Amino acid sequence: MMNFATLITDSKDCESVAFALNVDNIKKEDLEIETKRNKDKIITRVEAKNINTLLATLDDIIYCQMVAEKSIK
Repeated sequence: MMNFATLITDSKDCESVAFALNVDNIKKEDLEIETKRNKDKIITRVEAKNINTLLATLDDIIYCQMVAEKSIK
């Protein structure tokens, strides 16, 4: 069974932050990550077989987005 979550966040510079997070986009059998920009929102969808992997991945993405936001200021 696959677990999934969608993280939708605002950003002052969605294009730059989404571009920075794009390197983490992957598609494997047990984990899929896709980050994209939609107008003034950053949308990240994570799908994982293991719920712990899903939660850890979301935590990593949130941290990376925070770092990207700080570096843009």
